Amino acid sequence: MPEPDLVEIFAAPLHRAGASYLVAGSLGAMLYSEPRLTMDIDLAVALEDTALTKLPSLFPQPDFYCPPMEVLQAENRRECRAHFNVVHVPTGLKADFYPSQNDPFFAWAWSQRKTAKHTHGEVHYAPPEYVIVWKTAYYAEGGGEKHVRDIRRMIELSGEMIDRKVLADELERRGLLACFREIAQTDTFA
Repeated sequence: MPEPDLVEIFAAPLHRAGASYLVAGSLGAMLYSEPRLTMDIDLAVALEDTALTKLPSLFPQPDFYCPPMEVLQAENRRECRAHFNVVHVPTGLKADFYPSQNDPFFAWAWSQRKTAKHTHGEVHYAPPEYVIVWKTAYYAEGGGEKHVRDIRRMIELSGEMIDRKVLADELERRGLLACFREIAQTDTFA
């Protein structure tokens, strides 16, 4: 039996539905670095209310746990740091959804998204700058060597793809530039 595929389970239904989403986090980092083990998928989403109401049908019971509509709506309306999970019950795998329609950096990332082909179709990935900014933010909040490794490998293997000005400007706007420089072990990259 093949291993469950996080992208197929969670991103493919969003893609088929025409949702504005980006694979970010560890799976996003892997597009620009190297594979590693992860048990979840991070999805930045910009969902209008009509698209939001379709989520339970994209992730139906009993195979999925999708939060109640009032929770989805409350999180979707949150100005910042919105978050909810969808769980694939048969495997226990989960998707972390980050509603981002109020974030101008998401709008930029959506316009710069990378589309990759998978066995089940196309999937939208966040650009490397977006992945690095959020990995830096999560590291600043709680540590985690996985974020450090992901960022360093992205720079090492895909540094030429990264717009250093965009990255530095967004890190500075969020107060994360010093943290990033500590992670990257350089002050010349951003």
